[in-house]
Amino acid sequence: MSISDSLPVKVWLTPEVYEMGHMKFSLDDVIIELESGRHLSGRATKDVFYETNSQMFLNEKGQSIIVPIKSQVKIQLKPIFMVCHPYTNQGGQLVEDVFPPSTFGFYGRLQAGKSEALYIVQKIETSERYWLTITNPNTGQIYETQMIQPYEAEALELIEDRIRRTLYQSLVDREEKRDDILSILDTPSPSWQELAVLIKEVSIPNLHLGNTMRETFSQIVPASYPTEIREELMAFLAYVVKSKIPDDDPMTYLYRFSSMTILDNLLSNHLTHVFDKTEWPPYVRLMILAARGQLEAPKRAISDWIMNSPWFLFSAKCGEMRPNWLSIAVNSAKTLNDANRIVVGLPTTKSAAKKSKASWKKRFAEISYGLRIRGHIDSTTLGLIELVYLGSAYRWSHRHMKFIARLGSSSNSPPHLQVMLMPKSAAERVKRTLPSVLSVSWSARTSNLDLFDQESSNWIVPIHRVIDSLEKKSSMKRLTKRFGKRENPDTYSISKEEAIVADLIAEGVESMFLELPEFLNSWGLNRRTIHSTLSKLVKRNIMNLTYEVVDSRLISLATLIQGRVETVTSLVSEFLKSTPTSYARINQSGENCIILSRFPEESLHVFASQLTSQGIEHGVNIRCMRPTTFRRYTSNLYQRLLREDGTWDDDVSAFLSQARSKRKEMSESNA
Repeated sequence: MSISDSLPVKVWLTPEVYEMGHMKFSLDDVIIELESGRHLSGRATKDVFYETNSQMFLNEKGQSIIVPIKSQVKIQLKPIFMVCHPYTNQGGQLVEDVFPPSTFGFYGRLQAGKSEALYIVQKIETSERYWLTITNPNTGQIYETQMIQPYEAEALELIEDRIRRTLYQSLVDREEKRDDILSILDTPSPSWQELAVLIKEVSIPNLHLGNTMRETFSQIVPASYPTEIREELMAFLAYVVKSKIPDDDPMTYLYRFSSMTILDNLLSNHLTHVFDKTEWPPYVRLMILAARGQLEAPKRAISDWIMNSPWFLFSAKCGEMRPNWLSIAVNSAKTLNDANRIVVGLPTTKSAAKKSKASWKKRFAEISYGLRIRGHIDSTTLGLIELVYLGSAYRWSHRHMKFIARLGSSSNSPPHLQVMLMPKSAAERVKRTLPSVLSVSWSARTSNLDLFDQESSNWIVPIHRVIDSLEKKSSMKRLTKRFGKRENPDTYSISKEEAIVADLIAEGVESMFLELPEFLNSWGLNRRTIHSTLSKLVKRNIMNLTYEVVDSRLISLATLIQGRVETVTSLVSEFLKSTPTSYARINQSGENCIILSRFPEESLHVFASQLTSQGIEHGVNIRCMRPTTFRRYTSNLYQRLLREDGTWDDDVSAFLSQARSKRKEMSESNA
């Protein structure tokens, strides 16, 4: 049977009356055209069901085929939700990073997807399962239809913190901006004198001056690079030739290039050389070496995909050679923290940057190093409990998930660290099903900017203090007193608006975003509302605000600790005091703790090995593991958990259905 953009179905208008029809899918609706000529809209109907006795999935050739199912299924026409996700119709089994595996392997095709597809989820009558349809949103072509588990349906509804990236990119008309930026290539060619500054130590055979920048620089940028990348690199060289400190506000200048793949980072790095009047890196020589596979990797660890992309490697190498302005951004953050003020936006204002070069440089540094405002929320003040699960199963995202991180390598079923947030009633149900889940009774997060050394522009971590803390004793009471937490706090019911602000600030948002009206409008907020809401949450001791910067040189580490309360709390106290950033979570007994920290790479291995061996000597079981993947679901966490009546959502059935998954059910999937 050939697959088209419509599907013949039996439509039950009432429990007794049916009519035949054809079902079609648009970007925002499911529509059935009955034989009588009448059209039914899924969005506008509630009690209409259609019936099918087959499923559709891809074979190894990537072709959609129809497979009968044992009994007919009645599906509610009105969708639960419709959402676009990536998809590929490549055949065969694709690798998935979830367990249990997905039905017929659709999740692997989602993860490997390049183009967008429409995922429609509907209820099945008298069944806990749901009906999934995957279609082409432009043509209506149906790729797959199948029964899926509840946890698969809920995972599809969540967005893996693509919200900020999507919103930011939506503010930029990529094509219009790109054409405008690349128009510099149509300007007159540089002179030989200007060109000589760029190509020193490099021999370009038969190099001649063209009429335009494009004609000249097309001879210099490696021909092996993709066309779009070559254009951006040619434009970069053209901007270098015309080097000057922009008259624009730093944010306006940087924002202009945000739609580009590589040009924005290169120009940001180059501008620091122009401002400080330092020698530029040998750009042409570096990009040629990268194209030949001869460019030495940066000193700091970088991702494999950067190493395998010469143009990104070139950009990373240029970034390593830029003047270090991190100390400027650190000082701005420290000043804000010391003043204990709420500042919604960059501390160095646009008007200040216009008045002096020093202020312009300061504002530029605050943007470049991601100065941000972050609010740690004590979940117990909101009547919520954090749960932590460590294992290789139950990895499907669900509405109560904050984040999930893979620890260690991708081989041999590495453990995953999952943090969930839910009301007490739901937490108790989860604990009954999975007793190994750790219930967090105390947590704290610190950012220690005082560890940053201004002279060397490096973080000085007193490793010996953390190691020595194994020989000392502390208590939960001392921890609570030292890090400003309250015992048995009153519960506060937040409003919908407070939930939105909490989602925006809790995991940190770059201060520059808070100056963009377009960004704030997409959240339904303005700067005044954010300020007043944060003031209220801070005053009630629900949120603790800190200002931080981003240093990409720091490496993440997960430390799992089990031992006597007095030793565990002593170690936690020192972690929170003596590392650049640490987030500690302790269970009710005080004998188990998980700490997520960031360290300078050069001290990480020594620290982890010493801590583990010293822990054994002091009767403490310590494991140090590197998070290798990280997926966050916090952009709308409090909003999606807060019900209309002001109570918290306690439906954890999607998560628990993973735990109850039977091997028989999994045999129907791609296991």
